[in-house]
Amino acid sequence: MKVIASLALVAALSAATAAAAPAAPVSNPADWREVDPNNLVLIDTKYGEVAVELAPDFAPNHAARLRALIRAHFYDGKKFYRVIDGFVAQGGIGEGTSSTASYGKAQLKQWPALKAEFDAPVASVGTFTPLGSPDLFAPEVGHVNGFPVARDMADGKAWIAHCPGTFAFARDNDDDTATTEFYVVIGQMQRRLDRNLTAFGRVIDGMQYLQKLKRGNPDVAMGVIQNVKDQDPILRVRLAADLPEARRPHYLVMKTESPSFAEKKAQRLNPAPEFYHRKPPQVLDLCNTPVPVKRAP
Repeated sequence: MKVIASLALVAALSAATAAAAPAAPVSNPADWREVDPNNLVLIDTKYGEVAVELAPDFAPNHAARLRALIRAHFYDGKKFYRVIDGFVAQGGIGEGTSSTASYGKAQLKQWPALKAEFDAPVASVGTFTPLGSPDLFAPEVGHVNGFPVARDMADGKAWIAHCPGTFAFARDNDDDTATTEFYVVIGQMQRRLDRNLTAFGRVIDGMQYLQKLKRGNPDVAMGVIQNVKDQDPILRVRLAADLPEARRPHYLVMKTESPSFAEKKAQRLNPAPEFYHRKPPQVLDLCNTPVPVKRAP
């Protein structure tokens, strides 16, 4: 009887708490945009599907190359061969192939090295919404169309920051050596990579599946997983635009220039005042200011 009474008390308290909780704010539908299916990349892993949105305004040639690779089924059956906990998950042919030096003549002809697109003119990337807080790595940071972006008005350039989920192409030591190999930041921010590699997308869904990938030892071969059997496969990669409409996923991203996102940032600046008895600094970190994404029904 005591157990039943206790359960009844818990249920009553839970119901009271739920009744007292404020309703979640409803954002204006006009404050959301739909992801262009030509920019929606779907990576199938054995753990689940990962959705990546591309930002071609920042790196048009790399985005075009990725689309071509996908449509050639280049990645289907390849591996996540370099996965470092707290750093990146890298996929493609394999270590030593991020430049054309390791390719055969046919491969070299089909997928020649790309000129680096580490940054882009500020005027060409869309509306920049400042974060409103200082940054250690760039003169100014904020968002463009939901992507975490840094910029330097002194040289008129903007670039996607290496926050968790950022999608980019690997390269060799020379700038203009990226060809086919991609990586996703799966750990803490890796801002030292900003403007040193071409970043042109971000994961908008399925990050939990990348976190399940088998890890390599960062102290052995730069994290390349030595036993090929332990490398998780890339089952296939597709563009949403190439799927029949009935099978095409649709994602909505909150517009970062919208009042709804401004409200989100204000909430992060003043989190739960009734809980924090020692008020944290009113500073936002670019990589810790997520942009809401939802899958449309």
